[in-house]
Amino acid sequence: MVKWLLCGAAMISGIVIAAESENRSFQFGNFEVIAVQDALSAMWVELFPGMSEEEFLRLTGGGRVPSSVNVFLLKRGDGKIILVDAGNGGKRGGMLRKLEQSGVFPESVDFILLTHMHGDHIGGLLGKHGEAVFSRALVYVSMPEWEFWQNGTVGLQGKQVRKVLHAYGSRVRTFRFGEEVLPGIKALDASGHTPGHTVFETDSLLIVGDLLHAAALQIPRPEVCTIYDMNPFGAVQARRRFYEFAASSSKPVAGMHLPYPGIGRIGRSAAGYVYLPGK
Repeated sequence: MVKWLLCGAAMISGIVIAAESENRSFQFGNFEVIAVQDALSAMWVELFPGMSEEEFLRLTGGGRVPSSVNVFLLKRGDGKIILVDAGNGGKRGGMLRKLEQSGVFPESVDFILLTHMHGDHIGGLLGKHGEAVFSRALVYVSMPEWEFWQNGTVGLQGKQVRKVLHAYGSRVRTFRFGEEVLPGIKALDASGHTPGHTVFETDSLLIVGDLLHAAALQIPRPEVCTIYDMNPFGAVQARRRFYEFAASSSKPVAGMHLPYPGIGRIGRSAAGYVYLPGK
């Protein structure tokens, strides 16, 4: 029987600092993809259970490993605007201000795809008083993720999820793994980090959510988990599966905690896998 570890409401990757990186735009097949840094962060050795400080320093070269909180905006040729995850929200997140810098306002977003429902991915959906920030958007989340948080999960994280579900009401839609959620975007099973963690695949890109939190550690060592992985065994299996998929398909990956702009390629090396930043 799988036991899911419940994590706190913050769900941010270490130390959060003001994010000032400019938005970056890329073209991947039929989509323009805009990378937005919601917050800059770093992670320390205590967040990786079972890892020695010596090994941490060997892999990272320092006392912290660079990370980030990223969201991705997809623009289709038909003018539809799709936001993948919504960052921290509140004082921790700069997403809304940065979307406006790219001429995108909350009311112009048509769809929101959630890789999962941890706080640094859904916080930006809510305003100061718990209202829905995105007044028109349909919000999509996997059925296993929705079911897990609907089952009366306690704690601050469960409370935040229920606020989001209440605020968006009938505009929340669920999907099953393997389905095409929106034209050109397929949902793939990456459960482990959370019960319904999702990778979104387009013709030219894999948006991998929280498949990994620290590239410097978890690309060469996919068996390394953070305290945020709710089912560590499942998270390791998902990492191995998608690293191989990315390496075999040569599709770039976009990650919510890869160093900004959060886009790169996973390739094979003599020791296993290597991360190559950039398109």
